[in-house]
Amino acid sequence: MTIVSVNWNGWRDTLECLESIRHLEYPNYLMVVVDNDSQDDSIARIEAWAQENAGQGYMLVEYAPAAAQAGGEPSKEQSLEMVSPRHRLVLITNRVNSGPTGGANLGVEYALQRNPAADYVFLLDNDACVSRNTLTRLVDVSRTEDAAIVGARILDAETGRVQLAERTTAAEFFFAPLVRSGLARPPAGMSAWTTCNTNGGAMLVRKDVLRALDSARGFFLDASLFSDGWEFEICSYSRQLGYTTVGTSRGFVWHKGDHGYRTRLNPRRFYHSVRNRMLLAHSYLPTPARLVFHVVHALLCTLRVAKCLARRRPGVARAIILGMIDGYRGAGKRKPFQRPARGRLRAFQGRPA
Repeated sequence: MTIVSVNWNGWRDTLECLESIRHLEYPNYLMVVVDNDSQDDSIARIEAWAQENAGQGYMLVEYAPAAAQAGGEPSKEQSLEMVSPRHRLVLITNRVNSGPTGGANLGVEYALQRNPAADYVFLLDNDACVSRNTLTRLVDVSRTEDAAIVGARILDAETGRVQLAERTTAAEFFFAPLVRSGLARPPAGMSAWTTCNTNGGAMLVRKDVLRALDSARGFFLDASLFSDGWEFEICSYSRQLGYTTVGTSRGFVWHKGDHGYRTRLNPRRFYHSVRNRMLLAHSYLPTPARLVFHVVHALLCTLRVAKCLARRRPGVARAIILGMIDGYRGAGKRKPFQRPARGRLRAFQGRPA
């Protein structure tokens, strides 16, 4: 098992996440932090935490991207295997901010290339904390339900409320808030259920589906999306490859939420949300539904732009417009689902709003 978290100027959250990981009861895991070219002192803070707070005998291994993509250095990897899970950490120092998806891809590639390769990869937001039995329960659900992807139950760290709808459909993803899927929360006593989408903040992914994704298209997560919507993309593509995604109430994760990005007034959030839904609609909606989506989406975006201008928020209005422009430009280059030849990772092309 390899746990992958991406850090970008968020060392305080990352250290809290690492502290929670140290208390996991799962017998064998490796924690990997990918630093996405942080401009603060995140790397120094993580190094200091490993040296001062993790206990005697703690092993911190640092890799540049090239070494990580090769599965690490053999001598260091052998040493890691001799250390207990709670006393080891791998820090990958990315030289560019490739976003949550690009950073996660780097961690996943390391997890699958190292010897021994991870049987599961747990994608975990750096501002989330796990309970002691989270991994044990998620793996149990994966095996019991024969699920390639398992989403943990994401709870707000302050209120304890569920942050993500229990069950979602493609209609709800693309046409919310106008369309509701009609799927109620799972009945009491149901511990796992099939869903079309799960939260990437705490997503367990089996090794075989990751390798199938890489074999089919040359990458694991769609780095061109940068952020919003990548969870829907990996779940949808995996489903068309024959794999199942489930949500569960058995594994808990407490999530703070990136307040700098998730705030309603963040232009970057609006840009990616608008653009990525257009790109995903082109890839995963049938033609009739796609035509309806573009009409509805354009109308909603126009209303949002007008509302932002009326409230003197020109930065957000501009981000929405740029998202629509880049969405239409990019949609023409994206083909609906197919099994493409192996290719290289697509870099993030979107402009920051």
